[in-house]
Amino acid sequence: MEFEKEEKDINKMKEQQENTNENIEPKDEILNEFEEENKQLKERIAELESQLKEIQNAARLIKATFENYKMDSERQLKEVSKNTALRILRTLIPVIDDFKRAFAYFEKSGDLEEFYNGTRKIFDKFTKILENEGLKRIETDGKFDPFNHEAMEREERDDVEEYTILEVLEDGYMYNGQVIKPAKVKVAIKPKKVESDGKETQ
Repeated sequence: MEFEKEEKDINKMKEQQENTNENIEPKDEILNEFEEENKQLKERIAELESQLKEIQNAARLIKATFENYKMDSERQLKEVSKNTALRILRTLIPVIDDFKRAFAYFEKSGDLEEFYNGTRKIFDKFTKILENEGLKRIETDGKFDPFNHEAMEREERDDVEEYTILEVLEDGYMYNGQVIKPAKVKVAIKPKKVESDGKETQ
């Protein structure tokens, strides 16, 4: 009888152990799944951190490259401006020499007509140099253009169209297509009509 009792106790203990193992196994599976997910998250975080570092390094490189490009561009622009100024000055120095020779000739000869002809040639030479550098005189033939002309005077005329340019008071100039000084002109306007009661109308 005692043997049977002991056998029952052993079987009971085995059942309890099996039940305990059954309860533990699901917990182990959950823990393993959690550890696997945690591992994957850590790997993903490490991957994103690596990508972020690459982006930051690329941004620093782009910024440094742009700063260098900006400095190089400014330096090149200054160099170009300096070289352009030197080139223009070299072309103008002979004009100064021509004026000196013309003045010296006039002081010796007193020939006003020859002096005028000589200075006129120097003036033409000077304007040609400026034209070669991109400076152009604004055309003033035809009608008034508010983008290129400035109306300084108005004159009533009925023999020409309104806003026809009658006289150029000062030449205007543009540089490479951009107006740097509008031409100052006199333009025609319609005469005012006088009614029978003496009132003026346009």
